[in-house]
Amino acid sequence: MFKKHFHTPTKTLLALALIGLLAACSSNDDDDEKDNNDHHSEHNLSHSMGRLVYSLNNAAGLQIYDQTVEASERFTATNVSSDNSASLVLAKSGLTTAVLEGERLSVVSSGLEHMQSDHAHTHDVELLTPSSFTGVTKVVATGDYFSTLTTSGASDLINSQGEVTSHSWSNVVYPTLALAGDHFLKFTAGTGGAVNLTVVDNNNSTGGGSIYLRPNSEWEMVESLSCPDGIKDAAQTENLALVLCGDGSLRWLISDYVPTNEGHPKKGEHLYITQKYAATTNRLEGATGEVTKNSNEFIRGIQGLTATFDDDNVIAAWSDDQLWLVNGHNDHPHRSDLSSILGADFGKVLNVAATTDDDALAVISDSGKIAITRFDIENNNPVGKGEVIKEQLGEVGALWTSSNSQLLAGTNEFFAIQTHKGVLYHLDAHSDEDDYHLHGTHQHDSLQQLHSGVFAHFQDDHDDDHSHGSH
Repeated sequence: MFKKHFHTPTKTLLALALIGLLAACSSNDDDDEKDNNDHHSEHNLSHSMGRLVYSLNNAAGLQIYDQTVEASERFTATNVSSDNSASLVLAKSGLTTAVLEGERLSVVSSGLEHMQSDHAHTHDVELLTPSSFTGVTKVVATGDYFSTLTTSGASDLINSQGEVTSHSWSNVVYPTLALAGDHFLKFTAGTGGAVNLTVVDNNNSTGGGSIYLRPNSEWEMVESLSCPDGIKDAAQTENLALVLCGDGSLRWLISDYVPTNEGHPKKGEHLYITQKYAATTNRLEGATGEVTKNSNEFIRGIQGLTATFDDDNVIAAWSDDQLWLVNGHNDHPHRSDLSSILGADFGKVLNVAATTDDDALAVISDSGKIAITRFDIENNNPVGKGEVIKEQLGEVGALWTSSNSQLLAGTNEFFAIQTHKGVLYHLDAHSDEDDYHLHGTHQHDSLQQLHSGVFAHFQDDHDDDHSHGSH
């Protein structure tokens, strides 16, 4: 078992309080932070102590931008080495990070584990795994785990502290996802380049068919869903899994649904549910689990997924010019088209990020524009909430690309990073009710070499009764 060790002196709570005051909105920071407000609320002060952890395009090791120290000390190197262009994946807890260097995987602590204790303090960023996991080609965060895909076609679950678990699958093509209700979503090769999605239990058994089809006429069971052209992405909330197929279409699965109606099968048991939409006079029959756009179309052409932290299981699906919210409601999903917030001159969408505390979404474009909106659930449907805030980051006409930019979210703040200029744009809100604004800009040479980054921060559970995929 891999153990976690802390060897470095801790910072005192008093020092952190003083640092927080220095970090509040001001115009005197050494890294040219600008803001029109004089202070943050106490709520935001307690939440704005995260660390941007990032790898470089050279072998200089992991770097951090640290909100828990004075402004002049925020950009610093850690003692954790990394190879060129290491890829980073943040755990669902927001506190540990998987670092994939070529085919070697390690897990790193952010040092923020004790930030909300009675004696809040930080530790150094440090390695949790004494030796690397080898032969790893991909890693994702799922529930309380990191899930890997190896060169041998196996998928193994590692807990968020870097310890090996007993969960392992062979002959898979994508990392296995942990589902609520002690089951897992396994991805295996189908025919013609398709991938089959199968729900299995702890014994890797489907029980002869594990997915219920929500009925068009009557309930039935299926062994699996199917994705054409492989798997491009997947995103999860507590009870909704959304999978992006290689052809740009979506597949949905409701996890751990407990029927209460007499007309449902196995009343009182935990079910995994999807639906196959029948043909209508205006619509061809959809694939099993495909997400509808409206009464006669399906959502197509999607390029990326972003899970939110809303209690109503909301996931954003987006492309160059689309922004959809899909939420799991009981035994079926709802969806809403938020593409109108972008506008005609917004540019092509590069990425979407979601805060962990106030249900805000940020969308960044190739023109350097950012749009931020909060969202809510009305009549079981996800909708935009409040004013849409737009900012031009940097000079007009500057080219932003997926390879020279990053968009990351914290509790109620966003980091937009343009590596070409080595600039980090910090946008935040002073409370859950205030509008987002450009808090400040930070420039540092190391940002020009940034390859992959995560915004580590303490994430409060939205619902203490949820297990978050633990098994």
